Amino acid sequence: MLDNIFNSPILTSLALTLLHFLWQGLLVAIVLKSTLLIFNNNKPQIRYAFSTLAMLVNLLLPIITFIVVYRTEVSSVNTLASSLAFNEFIQELKQPDALFTYREISETLPLLLPYLSLFWLATVTLLASKLLIEITTVSRLPQQGTIAPTDKLQARFNELVEQIQLTVTPRLLISLKVEVPMAIGWLKPVVLLPANMITGLNSAQLEMLILHELAHIRRHDYLVNFLQTLVEILLFFHPGVLWVSKQMRNEREYCSDDIAVQHCGNAIAYAHTL
Repeated sequence: MLDNIFNSPILTSLALTLLHFLWQGLLVAIVLKSTLLIFNNNKPQIRYAFSTLAMLVNLLLPIITFIVVYRTEVSSVNTLASSLAFNEFIQELKQPDALFTYREISETLPLLLPYLSLFWLATVTLLASKLLIEITTVSRLPQQGTIAPTDKLQARFNELVEQIQLTVTPRLLISLKVEVPMAIGWLKPVVLLPANMITGLNSAQLEMLILHELAHIRRHDYLVNFLQTLVEILLFFHPGVLWVSKQMRNEREYCSDDIAVQHCGNAIAYAHTL
C-alpha cells in the first residue's frame, strides 16, 4: 500500500508543481515590484488592485501547473523515470557548475518527490489548524469582556454607518481585551473599540478610528484577508508570496485611510490620531 502511495502520480505531480512554483512565484514578485515602482505616486486603490492580481496569479499558477504536470505523468509509460515534466525540470537544473551532477539528480530527486509532497501536506495541515484556532479565538471576542457603548456613542456610530453608506449596520462593542480597534466578521460584522481609547481620545479622534474600521467593512476586507491567508498557507514556502501578501495588507490599510479621510475631512488630524 505504501508503495502505491509513493508511486502515485498525484504526489509526484504535486512535488513538481511546488518546485516549478519557485521560479514562477519569484517572477510574479519581480513583476509586481516593477509595477509598484511605476505606479509609486498613484492612488493606493490602484496599487492594491495590482497586489491583489499578483496574489491571484500566485494561486492560479500552481493549479494550472499541476493540471499540466499531472496529465503528463499519467500519460507517461513510466510515471516517474520517463516523465516529460520531470525531464523538463531536470534540464532547468542541469548546469556545468552545479553542486550535483545530472546523473545524481536524475537518480535521487525522483525518490524524494513523494516525501516533498507529504512534507508540504503536513505543514499545510498544521498551518490550517493554527488558522482555525485563531479564527475561533477572534470570533469569541465579542462575547468575552465586552460592554455596550453609551447611547451617545451608539447614536454617533449609527450616523457614521449611514455616512459611509454601509448596507449592513455592524454592532459596536467596547472591549476590555483588545488593544487596537478591530472590525471582525463578514455577514454580521462587529466593531470592537478598546476601552482605554474611549477615555484616552476625544470624540473627533474616536470617530476617525471608527471610520477606518467601517471602511474595512465596506470593502469586505475581513473576507478578502481570510482568502489571502489561505493562499499564504498553501504557498508558505515561498518568500515572494509572503512579500506580495504584505504589499496587499499595506495597500489595504492605505485604502481604508483614504476612505476615512474622505469622510472626516481632516487628513492632518487623522494622521496625528493614527
